[in-house]
Amino acid sequence: MKKYILLLPFLTLFTVEIFCQNDSLKGTIYSFVPQYLINRGIRIDIEKQIMPRHVLQLCPQFYLGEKKESAEFFKEENRFNYLIGGGLNVYDKIFAFEDFKDYGLYLSYGVSYNYFYIEYIENTIGNPLSAEANIHKVGADLIIGYQFFIRQIVSVDLFTGVGTRYSFMETTGTDNNRFNTGYYGYNYTGNIMLLGFRLGVIL
Repeated sequence: MKKYILLLPFLTLFTVEIFCQNDSLKGTIYSFVPQYLINRGIRIDIEKQIMPRHVLQLCPQFYLGEKKESAEFFKEENRFNYLIGGGLNVYDKIFAFEDFKDYGLYLSYGVSYNYFYIEYIENTIGNPLSAEANIHKVGADLIIGYQFFIRQIVSVDLFTGVGTRYSFMETTGTDNNRFNTGYYGYNYTGNIMLLGFRLGVIL
């Protein structure tokens, strides 16, 4: 499973080329979502117009981290020794007006999937136990945003919304609820609030 995570960006580009042939917004938008760095992740959004007012948005993600220290703001239940993961969000962005080459208000909806492999130490009554976990997370989002373009080169996208997540963890440890503390937990199940921005270029 871990080796397939590296294929996500290439599969995403291939999917964009298949589904996006005719467009009035010339080019493809590649955006960086910086808030994912908080959770050891990198997310690159790829957007292409597929119909008037509709944009297909594919969002591959990659996660990698080692030896998280207790001094960080993450709770004890989220500490790990090694993490690798990946994921993909797929959205349909619907703009309020057909001519959104300079700016536009939009509504988007979509689904997400993430996979995480984590190695960690589980403290069981003074007896540390080395454990491994495989986490599968699925979700759905509803987002409202405002996107504007600078000289048809730079894309700036501000957004907010709501979503829900459901996670399933298989572990060699004893606690199936580990990494389930708050929105940033890799094993989080529940509703979430979305808030962020994207900064991209049109190529």
